[in-house]
Amino acid sequence: MSSLLRLIFLFTALVSGNSAAAEQPHDTAYIAIIIDDLGNHLGRGQKAIQLPAKLTYAILPHAKYTHQLAELAHLGGKEVMLHMPMANLGHKPMGPGGLTQHLTETEFYQTLEQAIEQIPHLKGINNHMGSQLTQQTQQMNWLMSQIKQRQLYFIDSRTTADTVALAAASARQIRSSSRDVFLDNDPTFDSIDQSFKILLAKARRDGTGIAIGHPHQATLDYLAMVIPGLAAQAIELITVSALIQRQQAHDLQVVLDASSYAANPIE
Repeated sequence: MSSLLRLIFLFTALVSGNSAAAEQPHDTAYIAIIIDDLGNHLGRGQKAIQLPAKLTYAILPHAKYTHQLAELAHLGGKEVMLHMPMANLGHKPMGPGGLTQHLTETEFYQTLEQAIEQIPHLKGINNHMGSQLTQQTQQMNWLMSQIKQRQLYFIDSRTTADTVALAAASARQIRSSSRDVFLDNDPTFDSIDQSFKILLAKARRDGTGIAIGHPHQATLDYLAMVIPGLAAQAIELITVSALIQRQQAHDLQVVLDASSYAANPIE
């Protein structure tokens, strides 16, 4: 087989492998659910953390209950993230300690460091808002250099289709992934239910899925209702860090399989 034919075969094997994964549901699918915007309301935060599952909690810096809720989540065996405020295209208030394109590199690092120091036990960072800032390559490179240094992971909340955040993270080989579904853009039961079913369908197709929700009463009530039934559907709810690890293992296996095909072509 010529070198060109081997390259064509390798590409075909990768594409057909991905297609098969899309067509055949996984035996067990894994989902991670991030609850954003914690820190301003103690009662809502407590109720979210009390959900009996391995949810991940993204906490705003400089809020009234930031430290208390981070400690509470950690004591409950839950995973904690920094929900980092970033500039948005709608010019909506970010809250204190946000990152903007107007900060110098030194100011950017200082603002980020102050936010990180606000939240004990954090394992990763995702963006709060950020539809403007996550499009800025320079600022995303600054962000990822600090995330890499602190050995954290990054989740792109994908508040804009034009984000470059995940590409910046991948370029530095940072543990990273992106949001697949927002559960409660419309915080009504029917809308949350529809979004949750999209999440499960994505996880069954690809093996994993990440959703972001908020501490709305409807969201917390819905999750309390559906979480106990996930195991019967062969769905496992895991932390974000565990899900990233699974995604990385899957990606590595795809590369190894492709290498095997290239080294042992079918004549």
